[in-house]
Formats: sequence, C-alpha cells, structure tokens
Amino acid sequence: MTKNKRKKDKRKKQRSVGSILRDRPIYRILRPFKILLDDFITFVREDYHPATYGYTIIVAALSILLVYGTDFGKSISNNTFPTSNHIINDMLRFVILYFIIAIPITVMRGEFRSIARPAFFIKGLLFMCLIGFADAFSLSDVLNLKDFSRLEQSYIFSAAWWLRNTVFILPILILLRLTVDRDVKGLYGVCSGKHHIKAYMYLYILILPILIAVSFTPDFLSYYPMYNAWHFEGAFNRPVWLNTLIFESIYIFSFIMIEMIFRGALVIGMASILGRRAVLPMIVVYVALHFGKPVLETMSAFFGGYFLGALAFQTRHIWGGIIIHMGIALIIELLRFFQYYALNIRP
Repeated sequence: MTKNKRKKDKRKKQRSVGSILRDRPIYRILRPFKILLDDFITFVREDYHPATYGYTIIVAALSILLVYGTDFGKSISNNTFPTSNHIINDMLRFVILYFIIAIPITVMRGEFRSIARPAFFIKGLLFMCLIGFADAFSLSDVLNLKDFSRLEQSYIFSAAWWLRNTVFILPILILLRLTVDRDVKGLYGVCSGKHHIKAYMYLYILILPILIAVSFTPDFLSYYPMYNAWHFEGAFNRPVWLNTLIFESIYIFSFIMIEMIFRGALVIGMASILGRRAVLPMIVVYVALHFGKPVLETMSAFFGGYFLGALAFQTRHIWGGIIIHMGIALIIELLRFFQYYALNIRP
C-alpha cells in the first residue's frame, strides 16, 4: 500500500468516526456548550490583565466584607448612610463603585482616551443614577390606596416594588437608544440574536440540582419566596392562584429590566467607549445590587455577572442572562411554595 493510499484511508476513517460521534445525542448536547465556552475563553484571553482583574476582585471582596461583616456596612446596605435620603444614598453607592473600578482599570491599561471622553462620564453617571433611583424609589410613595384594605395595600405595594424597574428604566433606555446609542443593536441586547440560546437552556437544567440543594439553607428559607402567597389569602376576593400568578409575572418580568440595564446598557451600551473594559465595572455594581440578600447569592453575583457580561459582549444580546435569571427566580419561588405547602417547611 502506497503512502498516499494510507493517508486517504486514515482520513476516511477519521471522517467516519466523526460522523458517528455527531450522530450521537451526547454530541448534540455538548456541542452548544463547546461553542459557548469557546466564546467565553476568547473574551477572557483578550481581556485578562492581572492588575485590573486583581484590583476588581479586591474591591468586590472588601465591599462584601464591609457590608456583611460590620454595622457600618449594614447601614450602607440599608441606605441609611451617608444621608437620610435613600435615593441619594443608592445613587452615591453605585456611582462611587462604578467609577472606582472603571477609571483605575482603564488607567492601568494605559487607555486614557476612553476615560477622557465626556460620553464616558455622562453615560456612566446617567446609568448609575438610573439604577440607584429605580432601586431606592418606591411607587407606594405616590399611590393613593385609601379605598383598599390593609391586606390589599400590602399586595399592591409589594407588586409595585418589582414594577418600578419597568416604570423607570424602560422608558429611559428607549429614549437613550433612540438618541445617544442609535448604533446599538436592538434595545440594549433585546434583539434577534440567537447565539448560545440552546447552551443556556442546557446550562439552566444542569444548575437545577444546585438550586434545589441551596433552597434548603437557612438564608434562603428566611429570604424567599419574594411572594408569600399564604399572607395574601382573600385579597381582592380572588383565588390565591390568581393573585400569585399576577405577582409572579411582575416579579419575573423585572429581570428583563435588570439584564437590560446591567448586561445591556452597562456592557453593550458602554462598549462603544470602553470596549471589553465595560464588563469589570458592571460586575461590582451588580454585586452591590445584591447587598442585603443572602451572602452566598451576593458572592455568586460576581461570577455570574462576569460570565453573562462576557458573553453579552461577545454576542451583543442578553437572552442568555434573561433565560438564566428568570429561570432561577421562577424555580426558587416554586421550590419555596412546594416546601411550604407540601413539606410544611416554614421560614
């Protein structure tokens, strides 16, 4: 057998083995993961810088230790410091954390032109103030509910709290998209992109066992669900399931707004100024949004924020974050309902 003949036989054998593997279900499942992982690794490889990554990790870790480990930090988390105005405190917190990351990491890389642009400060301040305002303002302050019972008022206040992101964030982002960011695809990541959708669905299935295990921890039992259905029985003379469906729809939809502002505006929107450097400042602000929640959830926000931010930059859409966020929120609510009603596990 000639040398060329042996090479042809070898290539033919390799193709036949490859075609057999591609026909197997495990290959069809793992291939989307491989594509997603390749995109993530590409981002990390092109963005990684030891000094900037180390600095960001240190600031995030110190922030978490301060908030969860000291009384002073708890006053920051509760929006009672440095002023008595919760909205101002929230705005200050997000503005300080954003620029305390964005400016130093840009300087460390010698990319002075990025932060010398007025758009960097204008958009950064605007986005941080928008997040702070939406996070601290309560629609209950402007609602007149005298004609409702206390139980119904409590229900409306709770639903309005989760509705505030949509009320405040969505109109501003639409306005900015139509004026300042006309080159951004879609509405800050809400677009026709489908890249990695299948991988995100598989990823969600894989983390379900972890969510189930974590849902039995004391922190989660005391914090969730967001909607305590048993407290609102009889409200509006409607069945419990209907009140629950309305509230949970508002709650779950709010995560689209969270993804739109953090992975959309802060990554895709700021990428025109900072490029890949838009991801790290977003992570620390995203961690700050979780202050007051169980500490494990706050810590996981750092890693989840980086992962979703990196892929949002690579794909220019936020559907992955929406799938993961909405899916996790929904399953946690359902798990707590099951624990309460079926297993008699009380907060």
